[in-house]
Amino acid sequence: MGKLLFIWLSLFVGFSNAIAAQAQDRILNAQERLERAKAEAQRQIDSGLIQGAVFVATDIPVTALGLQCVKPEKKPMSVNSRFDMASVGKTFTAALCALLVCDGKLNPDDPFTKYLPEHVLGKDCDITVRDLAMHVGGFDNAKPYSSKDMAVFHRELYNKRPVRPRLEAFDYSCANFILLGKIINNITHTDLDSYARLRIWKPLGMNRTQWNPPGDGPDEVEHWFPNRPAGQHNDTVCFYCPFPIGSGSCFSTAQDMMIFANDLLHRKTFPEEYYRLLFSPAFDKDGDRRSFGWDMSDKTRPEGLSKKTILHSGFTGQTICIDPENNFAAVVLTSRTGDHEKARQGRARIISALFGK
Repeated sequence: MGKLLFIWLSLFVGFSNAIAAQAQDRILNAQERLERAKAEAQRQIDSGLIQGAVFVATDIPVTALGLQCVKPEKKPMSVNSRFDMASVGKTFTAALCALLVCDGKLNPDDPFTKYLPEHVLGKDCDITVRDLAMHVGGFDNAKPYSSKDMAVFHRELYNKRPVRPRLEAFDYSCANFILLGKIINNITHTDLDSYARLRIWKPLGMNRTQWNPPGDGPDEVEHWFPNRPAGQHNDTVCFYCPFPIGSGSCFSTAQDMMIFANDLLHRKTFPEEYYRLLFSPAFDKDGDRRSFGWDMSDKTRPEGLSKKTILHSGFTGQTICIDPENNFAAVVLTSRTGDHEKARQGRARIISALFGK
């Protein structure tokens, strides 16, 4: 017994030392990782893929490169630059839903029409709240509700029908999160900006994040699709709606988004059920792996990160990821000027460089 105990203790000490050495190596190589990330971002700027970038990660300070805007005159990106987060804002919709689950006011496995009786699918609906959050309820990304007329917006949103059975396939659809946002509105009787400020942003100290468009200002980033003035929603549906909607298009900075990411990494502010819901994969089919509001797919995960990683990207050029197994989080915010998929892959390369791969 004594010999076995000695062997076990030796293995444990060796394993602990290896972990400590790995952690120390990450600290010693932080500057090298930063330089590699800066070089990758600069290559993307030089190639015309992005106009500028601000990024931050575990052990890596907030770093800005390139231009924040070129109109009416060129202005450099700064650590204070604020971006239209596009679909990364969906993570706040998911977070608010998760908190309502913790409050006992929302069951993720109830039909979503229980909380949204206005929808045409009514009582016979089998699509759950969780299905919407994972984009597997059967709705496609067609947007008949895109209108300046709010009567048309609501009529078409509530009359939108699925194009396939639930759980048949992952099909990214902004309508899923607009519906989730409407569920939050119905339960809380308030708008998303006010409720996110109350439940997420203020408790975490995220002082420069908002759902409503801030308008022109010294830190607002110019985006290119469809190149509206800085400080305005770039998504057309968000731009048309005079109120915040759950599909995203929040405005935030790298510092604020890192606060959000670090909370997910360290799990210290909200009930454990909140974090468990967001990190637990509940759909895995044909290469698409999803948790409640987050992507966990192998094909989109930056090289080197673990299968426990959750991430989300945005159309205008943003990616946020959290890897609890490697105690690592990263936020890469850019102003995309080139191809959407190439830019997504480019941000993944920046994250891998920040991680050390």
